[in-house]
Amino acid sequence: MNEDFIRELQQFQQNAQNLQNLMTDMQNRMPQGAEGTDAQGAISIRLAPDGLPEFIKAASDWQRRQAPEAIGAAVGEAYGAAMGEQMAAWGQAFEESNWQGEADQLDGPLGQPAASSASTVQPEVLDRDLRYVIPRPLDEVAEDVLSAFDAVERMEESVSEPAEIKGTSTARHVALIVSKGALRSCEVDRQWAARKSYIGLNQAFEQALADARDQLSRAESVAADDVAGLQLDSLLNEALAILVDPQHFAD
Repeated sequence: MNEDFIRELQQFQQNAQNLQNLMTDMQNRMPQGAEGTDAQGAISIRLAPDGLPEFIKAASDWQRRQAPEAIGAAVGEAYGAAMGEQMAAWGQAFEESNWQGEADQLDGPLGQPAASSASTVQPEVLDRDLRYVIPRPLDEVAEDVLSAFDAVERMEESVSEPAEIKGTSTARHVALIVSKGALRSCEVDRQWAARKSYIGLNQAFEQALADARDQLSRAESVAADDVAGLQLDSLLNEALAILVDPQHFAD
């Protein structure tokens, strides 16, 4: 294990933190609370900060505005209108920030060749307290680091193609198909809807949305546990302990 390997491991960890900081900063800049309705005004939606609906509401006279078999499509139309308003606000926020420049900087260090001299190791790396770190054999640490890289790549692939979740109302007459940050579609039992006032329809929307959010939260908790299980900080400490004590290379 050499300095290049240590630097790559540290840069991997630092880039992940920088990306998280950048996304948090941009989220804080984004206007919240965009709203939209379908063309007939039967359904209105307000977006939550995570991109999913904060609420889905049917107008008190929704039956006059939309047919029962079209109410699911009206939900999708209202969501699209709200997203359009949100995207316009985002575009303005991007123009007023230096987001592109900050994003470009994330890739800079990775493209630079690593120096071969041990004296160039970044001071903050060697400032870590390694007194109580007892590293495992070199081959075991290296194997775990490579496994962590593979796991992160798999997680990135899953983020690029987020899983869809189906949230349903208590009686399953309304279903919302969602993924992280997006409402994909809405399904409404038209025969059931034809007998319901806006109150009953709104209750079903609320139940389906809550169910979808609960399922997404559980899925995100599993993903967070997977990231924590990588133990990147611990692996970095072990790698540094091996680097600073040449005796470990003989293990």
